[in-house]
Amino acid sequence: MDERWSIHTEAQYRSYEVIPNTEQLLLRGGVNYHISNTAFGSIGYANVTNYAYDNDLMPGVQITENRLWQQFLMRNTLGRISLEHRYRLEQRWVGGSQNVYLDRIRYLLRATIPVNKNKMEAKTVFVSFYNEVFIHFNDKPFDRNRLYGAVGYQFSPLLNIQLGYLAQTVNTITKSYLQATVFYNIDFRKPE
Repeated sequence: MDERWSIHTEAQYRSYEVIPNTEQLLLRGGVNYHISNTAFGSIGYANVTNYAYDNDLMPGVQITENRLWQQFLMRNTLGRISLEHRYRLEQRWVGGSQNVYLDRIRYLLRATIPVNKNKMEAKTVFVSFYNEVFIHFNDKPFDRNRLYGAVGYQFSPLLNIQLGYLAQTVNTITKSYLQATVFYNIDFRKPE
């Protein structure tokens, strides 16, 4: 396979309480095409299962969503800080009593700082922070904003886990989440 390709896999579990009370499970996969060591484009699919905020009032799955997505990602560094700019376009089919189609664009700015090493590599403890804004293509463009902070562990160049806090604002309501994330990328390029 060409050395410019890799595969993206991601699973996110979001809960609004420390005890298990799942609000969202996101499974995302995609194919990446590396333009350079600091920039790549991706296409993929995601399945998002949203559960009721209050299981006593509305038990079980509330809405399932299927997404196609495309993105462009650029990375650069400032000293030990790794910066990431991600531009993502999504085509969303949101289920429920009616299946609704929506388009959305997202911009994310992330900073990752290694704690026990000088750079991100295997066996690195790190902190990560990001802000992401979501915009719809309709008469009410603001969809949401996410502010995130986490502690993570980089097992290898391809695998890391994170445990963090996510504050998500939708309209004027902000909810807080405990988020556990696993990132595993299958990279067909030769190591540098």
